[in-house]
Amino acid sequence: MPNNLPFSPFRTSGNLIFLSGQVGIREGRLVSGDVGEQTTQAIENVNTILKANNLTLSDVVDVTAFLIDQQDYNVFNEIYARSFSEPFPTRTTVTVKSLPLEARIELKVIAQLT
Repeated sequence: MPNNLPFSPFRTSGNLIFLSGQVGIREGRLVSGDVGEQTTQAIENVNTILKANNLTLSDVVDVTAFLIDQQDYNVFNEIYARSFSEPFPTRTTVTVKSLPLEARIELKVIAQLT
């Protein structure tokens, strides 16, 4: 994503870190048109931001997932379940008309600073 967009990749407030929505991009492009590959990359992007803040996926307390096609839910959920462990974050999954860069999935994450 271009660096001149009017938002921060993350912000902290109190003991929480809020991540801007992450899509399945690497080197500025979608990894593929496949929802599974995009989900995997979006989670990797979340993990990269968390690591930069000395956190891991186990510190995530809430996820909002946006899908452009409810038919993608099962594939998304399989990959998500392999990436997060109990106690799982709370999660809301919403189907939307479209996402930036023609992505099939976007993840909005809140984590707790340790």
